[in-house]
Amino acid sequence: MTSGYYDYDAYAAELTDLLQGRRDVLELGVGTGLVCERLLRCRTDGLHLTGLDHTESMLAQARARLGERVQLLNQDIQRLDLPASFDGAFSVGGVWAHYRTGAETPLGSHLPDHEGNVNALRRLHAALRPGAVLLIAVQRPHDDYEHVLPNGLVYEQTVKALSGDRLVKDYCLRQDRRVVAHQQCVFRVLAESRGKALLQECGFRFTGVSPKGNFYAYAKSS
Repeated sequence: MTSGYYDYDAYAAELTDLLQGRRDVLELGVGTGLVCERLLRCRTDGLHLTGLDHTESMLAQARARLGERVQLLNQDIQRLDLPASFDGAFSVGGVWAHYRTGAETPLGSHLPDHEGNVNALRRLHAALRPGAVLLIAVQRPHDDYEHVLPNGLVYEQTVKALSGDRLVKDYCLRQDRRVVAHQQCVFRVLAESRGKALLQECGFRFTGVSPKGNFYAYAKSS
């Protein structure tokens, strides 16, 4: 995660500007806390962060990294049950992402079914205050990729298209050609116009691309 696939410093720097004046902020898919850690370095004005994830091993690493500085919750976003207390939410390599592919910037989701996306976005909508923003990071597209890591480890990912608007991605960690860790995920990928329509259906109005191009910004509709 820290080998160059994501530029966490660039994301955190722009989030600092985009979330200016917003105190209570929710990260969707906090993972091991890498974005929150950097965001806290940039914001020293009483920002209150809540990180959401449904993988306890990830949250354990986030707790070790962040301590008590971030409220961490083990919740599945499709069952999200939080009061309407957040001024903003963001996803960086989390539940949703926009992919930088040229003329098109499609929307990708870790939730492969339409109904799951609608349910999750509506639950998120209910957890945000009026006037809140949703910031979805723009990242490189899912593609085949290999990177040599320290201690003789090699990270490899392979991507295959499935029928419809889905793709399957295999993550693999090898050492001396032996697989030591493997995970497989199915993603839903929507054309940019369809992604915006999905968010509009769930109460989020597209307001533009951030100045440095790292985020698509949406506003909560009433």
